[in-house]
Amino acid sequence: MVKHIYSKETEHSEIEHYDVLILGAGPAGLTAALYSARYTMKTAVIAKSFGGTANLAGEIENWPGFVGSGTELMRRFKEQAEKAGARFLESEVTDVSKDENGFILELNDKVVHGKTIIIASGTEHRKLNIPGEKEFVGKGVSYCAVCDGMFFKNKTVVIIGGADSAAKSALYLSELAKKVYVIYRRDKLRCEPVSFRKLSGRKNVEIIYNTNPIQIIGDKKVRSIKSIQQKKEISMDVDGIFIEVGATPAVDIVKDLGIEVDCEGYLITDKEAKTNIEGCFAAGDNTNSALKQVVTASAEGAIAAKSAYDFIQSQA
Repeated sequence: MVKHIYSKETEHSEIEHYDVLILGAGPAGLTAALYSARYTMKTAVIAKSFGGTANLAGEIENWPGFVGSGTELMRRFKEQAEKAGARFLESEVTDVSKDENGFILELNDKVVHGKTIIIASGTEHRKLNIPGEKEFVGKGVSYCAVCDGMFFKNKTVVIIGGADSAAKSALYLSELAKKVYVIYRRDKLRCEPVSFRKLSGRKNVEIIYNTNPIQIIGDKKVRSIKSIQQKKEISMDVDGIFIEVGATPAVDIVKDLGIEVDCEGYLITDKEAKTNIEGCFAAGDNTNSALKQVVTASAEGAIAAKSAYDFIQSQA
């Protein structure tokens, strides 16, 4: 149960007040922070860690003018936002609510209030929900090739998934592992053509189509994976399993605000990053945007900051 530290009895002076609260610190949140601070609004970015899932990208090749690690690009984002005047609060958010003057965020050790809020909380890894998956997380099962790939140098691994994140993980692991299998449930990968061409040229990569994993097996660590391939059960001996089957929006913490969502749970926004809640904006991968990329998330963050500024000016 969440312990609420904000109440009607909480002294006004005990609460930190801001013009804009930004929930999340990936590309959308960091760009929103930069623009918000440049609009001279008092800005706070709240997140458990900074960089979001962009930190997990071994190499980003589609940000104009930059080729390098996601961690490096996000470090530059954060430094620029800080230089502009944004404040960063590294904390878990335990509750989000609204009052007549804006939004209240309860953190581990304090309460912050904002006239507006920008939700840029991103997404979470989708699970397979098959036997053995939960039991072997950290013991051979991973959701991040960049984070854990080095543990599988010269070993045999499998990537589960067929979109671009799976292809990029397979490319990264092919530089480390002895053998990389890609298991996908359809008959054709959905990744970008350039990624598919690169994968096709790697001699230690093998793509297995029309296959669905059904069980992960091991003792102290992963030993094998069972799958169904065209109604036939197959088993593969592997040392590591990397699951890249998409993501779900990380918006549970704000569900009580009553923001409208689409059928998949993504926050619905208009072209100005507005939600149906006055003063509440959203940007990045947690929205119903058509393209989930660093460049589009950043653009949405900039738009959200401008909309927050316009909203505050209209209330003056």
